[in-house]
Amino acid sequence: MNNLTLFGEGYSYLVPLLLNKSGNGFIHSRFANGFNIKLGDSLVFIGTNKNGLLPFGIHLGEAETRTAVSSVNNSDSAVWNQKTNSLEFQTFTISLEKAKQYKTVLTKLKSEQVFDRSFELFYSHLKTINEQTGLDVSIRDFIDKFQADCEQNWLGVESYLIMLIKAAKTSDELLMDKALRYFLGRGNGLTPSGDDMIVGLLAFDAVSGFLSTRFYEKLSELIEGESITTDVAKEYLRYALKQEYSSTVSDMVNALASGNDSNFKQVFRNLLGVGHSSGLDTLMGILIGMITSKTTTNN
Repeated sequence: MNNLTLFGEGYSYLVPLLLNKSGNGFIHSRFANGFNIKLGDSLVFIGTNKNGLLPFGIHLGEAETRTAVSSVNNSDSAVWNQKTNSLEFQTFTISLEKAKQYKTVLTKLKSEQVFDRSFELFYSHLKTINEQTGLDVSIRDFIDKFQADCEQNWLGVESYLIMLIKAAKTSDELLMDKALRYFLGRGNGLTPSGDDMIVGLLAFDAVSGFLSTRFYEKLSELIEGESITTDVAKEYLRYALKQEYSSTVSDMVNALASGNDSNFKQVFRNLLGVGHSSGLDTLMGILIGMITSKTTTNN
């Protein structure tokens, strides 16, 4: 038992708080690049940093991740040993002794001029994407319609995107409720597309501040009070409500907020490459956030 020790490379500054609070957990879900541990009502991800540094992550190298993933099954126990600073599983241990602690930092939007320049740059990059989002929306078509500057006959998912933009600018709780309920839990996978999009929306708000406190409260009420989405999506949304994001998301909104376009293409590609459609769905949410912010400012 525990005859093999794997060493973590990095972990979120928030993880020790969860481990010390909950202690004992179990394997919640596993996949090629890692697995999630359920600790009380929270999750901790263990695996590679392929999708960025996660706010609830312990990251291992690729070889260590393969070993760990192949050695666990769903529902297996996981025990935090505070004395040795390690997680104990049935056949191995993950030590944090050599791991570096990290915290992603957000940059506040510099100016309206920076916003306008970033908005155009972001638009131009999005319009090069041919793929549909996880909710079967063409970002390119949506941008073209929105830029047409005339009354559009919005249908299907696009009509709810417009509703979300309106809900994000209003104090109308019924509108907020209807828009959020449409997107939360909508789509396939551990993080449904609608949830990834809401994370993107919140991420741009984190650097620009256009959403009301009530919007945050309404979202929190829905994910905490109802079984409206998956456990993993719920975890990402919980952190987003506290303005904690994966590094792929924070790097993208920081690039938009700072106006520093030297690494813009790289951070855009990094986020786009996350998951099957998670990155694209998050980019769509950031776009909705930028449109909302822009139209709110101009009204």
